[in-house]
Amino acid sequence: MYGLVLEGGGAKGAYHIGALKAIKELNLEVEAVAGTSIGAMNGAMFVQGKLDIAYDYWYNISTAEVLDIEDKHLSNLLNLSINQNNLIYFIKKFKEVIQNRGLDNSFLRKILEENIDEKKLRDAKIDFAIVTLSLSDLRPLELFIEDIPQGKLVDYIMASSYLPAFKMQRIDGKILIDGGFYENLPIKTLLKKGYQKIIAIRTYSLGKIEQKSTENENIIFINPSQNLGRMLNFEQKNARQNIEMGYYDTLRYFKNLAGTKYYLNINETENFFINYLLKLDKKVIKKLLKQFSLPEEPYLRSFLENLIPKLINLLEIDYSSDYKKIIISLLEKLADNLEINRYQIYKFKELLTLVNKNYQKKDKKLVKKLPAFIKKSGFLPKQLKEDLLLDIAAKLFIEPGGNNFYE
Repeated sequence: MYGLVLEGGGAKGAYHIGALKAIKELNLEVEAVAGTSIGAMNGAMFVQGKLDIAYDYWYNISTAEVLDIEDKHLSNLLNLSINQNNLIYFIKKFKEVIQNRGLDNSFLRKILEENIDEKKLRDAKIDFAIVTLSLSDLRPLELFIEDIPQGKLVDYIMASSYLPAFKMQRIDGKILIDGGFYENLPIKTLLKKGYQKIIAIRTYSLGKIEQKSTENENIIFINPSQNLGRMLNFEQKNARQNIEMGYYDTLRYFKNLAGTKYYLNINETENFFINYLLKLDKKVIKKLLKQFSLPEEPYLRSFLENLIPKLINLLEIDYSSDYKKIIISLLEKLADNLEINRYQIYKFKELLTLVNKNYQKKDKKLVKKLPAFIKKSGFLPKQLKEDLLLDIAAKLFIEPGGNNFYE
């Protein structure tokens, strides 16, 4: 049985939905959910068993609905692409916000009013908590379902999401604001009530987080494998991508999948990857050694003792990484460059085959001209480093003498 914590983050909340979908499919038993801001909203839907409904909302979401701002104008603003037309649009919107005393949040409230069944939520077997902050008396509120007055559940869930830019309302005579100002990742909310086995779904959003919470070795953290975008970027494309990322990042943890960007179900042993390196063509190894100005004889010893550590530094992975990690990291570089779909669980051979297939389709234009040698201590600009790693990966996986994984 797990306690589940959903970090606040506005539009980044789409990531929760993918993670929750994976948790449900994995049949993980959840006994409590605590959420801040959008985490409170998503958490309430999950506790009620309405994840499918929440998924549909997020999958079809748009900025125009949530913020009453057209997607194209918000996109221009976020990208600092300002022209006369969208400047006039935002001046008009700004005046509306001032007149209304904040951004309109009626869309989110409507979703809650239509989908929150207070009796069902209170009777659920899963405990539920939210975090908000009373601006009236500067007091944090960590509220479990029994602490919230009858008939006020929607009000308090909304209060947890009241960023200062949104129109706020008084609840029982007090102004409550977004819980992220007190605790955006309410792990301690569950810990204080005795829940110890916790899954925390991160968004890395703006908001206060108790450092001790993130250092707790007993907490399982589901971390985004890529940036989730901006808090107010409710564009449909971004939301759908974050849903998939949350789903596969959660599967990565619980299914022990390899990879950092891709998701690989590796059946091969460490010896398989060591043997491959040992079977590389002598000419390929010498090319790589020469490229780094490393001793070319004895070539195999120099390869293992000199080049492999250099590769680890270039890949920016832990020095204790095994050969499997090194080879998979290089394969991922090629796959990413070739724009192979990352949201799928691959066998090693499947991804390797796709890389070879797509590389051939691109007429082998991937490898760019590189310096004849790279000094060991030389500083490499980011793009040059990427080009160098792609070139090394091509020698290992594509070129003759380096593509014999399954021979």
